[in-house]
Amino acid sequence: MAAWCCLISQAYGEPVRVAAVSNVEPALKTLLDRFTASTGIPVEVRYGPGVSLAASIAKGSPDQIYLSSNEEFPKRLLSQGRCIGKPKVYALGRVALWSLSNDFSSKNWLLWLKSSKGRIAVPNPETSIYGQPVLFILNHYQLVESLRPRIEKAPDIAHVFDRVASGKASAGFVSKSMVRQSAFRNKGRWVEMPADSYPPIRQTMVLLKPADKRPEAWQLFGFLLSKDAQKVWRDFGYGVPE
Repeated sequence: MAAWCCLISQAYGEPVRVAAVSNVEPALKTLLDRFTASTGIPVEVRYGPGVSLAASIAKGSPDQIYLSSNEEFPKRLLSQGRCIGKPKVYALGRVALWSLSNDFSSKNWLLWLKSSKGRIAVPNPETSIYGQPVLFILNHYQLVESLRPRIEKAPDIAHVFDRVASGKASAGFVSKSMVRQSAFRNKGRWVEMPADSYPPIRQTMVLLKPADKRPEAWQLFGFLLSKDAQKVWRDFGYGVPE
């Protein structure tokens, strides 16, 4: 068996290169661990804000799969001739408000937001795909003006999460997937934002031109859309496309 594993490792020495938005990191790590364990195919991932990842891909980065938090960036890359085939929706994002403050109430979160004194971290709508849904939520509940002095903008969801985890912010709007990762499931309190307070977050991925002669990339792409993968996406708080 050891010799067989060694042969697999040699056959797939070059990893599949993936560019992925930061909110998928907890779920994607679980999925990639399973994928590599079952196939022997190594995967290398770089995480970051969707807009900066898309910009680097447009300039010719060697990424073979791009996981975005929206449909716009993959479609734009498709129109630029950077893709193989059409983009596919792999998950439906969910927004959560998370806090480590002892007085945070998941039942009375709206009142808590209005009456608490600490900083509130949000993803910057100009640099983060999740920033736009969060802005919709703030407008839906008429919180923009009242929270403006306390709002702290972060480049993306991952930075929002870090602000709250480090105690630099009293609460933050993050992806539901982040508060459902095992290391944080029992830390602090969180509440999922009502679905009618922001537009659907259709997280979309696409095969990129560098995957043209890499069947391993095609195999991973299919795996991330599989029924088994959908179970993992659900476990981390995502909805899945019908």
